[in-house]
This record gives sequence, structure tokens and C-alpha cells, in this order.
Amino acid sequence: MKRIKPTYDFNANDIALTNFSMGETITYAQLAIGISNIHKILYYNNVGKGDHILLVNDGTPEWVTRLAGIVTYGAVAVIIPNNLSSYERTDIITREGIREDIDLSDKSGKNTTHEAVDIDIFKFTLNDEIIIDYTYNEFGFLSPSRTKVYEFMQLAEDIKRRYMKIRHSRMPSMLLANRECMNAKEILASLSIGSHITLAGTHPTSGALLRCLKKCRPHFVYLDTKTAENMIRERVFPIMKDPDMKHYMNSSHARRTMLKQVRKRMLFALGGCILIVSVTGGRFSPEVEQFLQKIEFPYIFM
Repeated sequence: MKRIKPTYDFNANDIALTNFSMGETITYAQLAIGISNIHKILYYNNVGKGDHILLVNDGTPEWVTRLAGIVTYGAVAVIIPNNLSSYERTDIITREGIREDIDLSDKSGKNTTHEAVDIDIFKFTLNDEIIIDYTYNEFGFLSPSRTKVYEFMQLAEDIKRRYMKIRHSRMPSMLLANRECMNAKEILASLSIGSHITLAGTHPTSGALLRCLKKCRPHFVYLDTKTAENMIRERVFPIMKDPDMKHYMNSSHARRTMLKQVRKRMLFALGGCILIVSVTGGRFSPEVEQFLQKIEFPYIFM
């Protein structure tokens, strides 16, 4: 359960979050201050362990700070998309027993002069819920994904284990881009091992995404299906369907060689340090999935 402890053990000057579209960065020291402020707000609103707190997922560094603050305080973050209808929002609030009278953006004086509440993390049990994440599934229905302590710990260890398989000179770097919302569990688990997370925004163009990838050179990339498929169709397929390329691919040996080069160039375009690309939001179209399997591209569906 120590993985839920805020980021005191990491270098204060290490970058925790980057908002690529805004050109903003937050260090682990700044993140710790933000978490402390959230603790104070929750304390002054008499929030207790296990209380459900509503959090709108807008994919910003402020949202990440509030998420980390809620969970490390001992409350449960109930996350909703930022495009919910009033009926859907009211339904979730009623169903989850959420308090609506808490303004997590409150920056009044009382929330900056009081010491943060010290939550005893050893009071958590492995089956305690920490995140309830409402997202739209592939059929367009709103459904919750509930994360318990042991699931969170398993994910953090899995990310660390995958990274440690290959020797690197820097801490894990992760990029998250999604048309609908960011994956709260992935973000929190990544921060728990000291990663540098880059937020590419909720509607990145393929060009902006490639510029972001080249700059941050992530080890792990998290994309939704639509974003990933659009990038492949706009940036890769036109090359594959070039008349000269089709003629060259008539030979089986040349085809295998070319596919290896395509895979290599794709990994280089993604920053050159990719270990795995995690995809959310359903499967690819048959054409795209067949292509990725043919070149043995490292991706998994979440």
C-alpha cells in the first residue's frame, strides 16, 4: 500500500507531468504541494475515508493533481467524462452517493495555511476501492470501472517490471492521448513509480501527436483506438499503398524486408524508445489490426 503514498521519495526537481499543448511542466515537488492543498480542502469539508468525491476528467495536470490528492487522502475518486448530460451526471451522483458541495479548485486562504491531514495508509485494505472511473464503452454505454487497492498495486508493479526488463538511463516516460478521457488508474500507477507523464490532450491531431512523441520519447504510450487508427491511416498506409511500393512488395523476400523497415520506422517515429503501446476503446478495424500483426508491432488492448 506504500505505492499510494505521495511522491516524497522522488527527486523534487524531476518532472512529473508535462502538458504538451500548453508547454507546461509540473515537478514532483509542485505535485506534492498540489496534493497537500487537496488534502486541506477535503479536510475542511469534513471528508472521511471512503467518501465518494466527484472528479470530471478533463485530461489536464490539475485533474491529475486532484486525482492523486483524493486517493492519497483516503477518499474514492468517482471520475466522469466532461461531456456528460445533466441526466447522466445526476444519475451517477445519486447512484454513488457523491457529495456535490466540494470545490476542489478552492484556493481561499484557509486551505493554504492549515497543515495537510496525515492519512494512515496502513488502514487501507487490499479490497478498498480507490477509483470508480465512468467511461463510454465501445457500444456507447456509460459504464464504471472499479479499481481496488490490490489492482492498483498490481498495475504499478507490472509497469515497473516491464520497464526494468530493459536497461535505461532515465526514469520511465509515458505519454497519454485519448479522444475521450485519460485513464486514471494508469496515470496514478505511473506516478507511483516516479514516471514522467506527458499529456498530449484529448483530441490530438496525428501531426501534433508525432511531434509530442519525438520530443518526450516515451517508453509507454496509451492511445484510444480512434487516435491510433487515424495516425496509421494518415501516416503509414499512404506509404504502403504507393505504386512503387506495391511493385517492390511482389517479392516475398523484399516484402519481409520492407515490413521490417516499416516497423523500425514506426517505432522511430514514436520516439525510438517504445516498449509497448496500450490501446483502449475497442479493437482496430480488420485492415489495421492485420497490418500491425504482420509487422509484429508491440501493442496490447486494455
